[in-house]
Amino acid sequence: MASPVLVEREPLAKLWEEAWSEGLWAASWAKAVEGLSAEQAAWQPQPGRHCIWEIVKHILFWREFTLRRLAGEKPEQAEVDRRNWEGPGEVSEEAWAETRQRFAESHREIARIIGGEETRLNRFLYHVIHDNYHIGQIMYLRALLGFPPIE
Repeated sequence: MASPVLVEREPLAKLWEEAWSEGLWAASWAKAVEGLSAEQAAWQPQPGRHCIWEIVKHILFWREFTLRRLAGEKPEQAEVDRRNWEGPGEVSEEAWAETRQRFAESHREIARIIGGEETRLNRFLYHVIHDNYHIGQIMYLRALLGFPPIE
């Protein structure tokens, strides 16, 4: 069994906020989903490849999964299988705006928890790494769509 990683609250909170507002090794998480239409967010480079929207929903799923676990829930494996890489569903500007809103809300909720004293932080270090990896994928897809780099 792996030893737990000692994670300090203040540096993790700083990383979480910098990733959202400034970016760590990629563009800021907030800016990575800005300026895209629903159609652009749903674009796939090839059939069967993930689109930006799916990646955002994947990040959201695991954030919400963690929050639910902290609240004492245990999502069923069937739900994990169904929602882990869920497609966009209805491709509309309203649905894309709702996904972006949930993304921002999940960020704020995790920031609140990281800043509190009531939980272990190891899982949130995973989210910094996991989410940043997927933001890199989003930035690559943005480039394929012809968007300039986000500075």
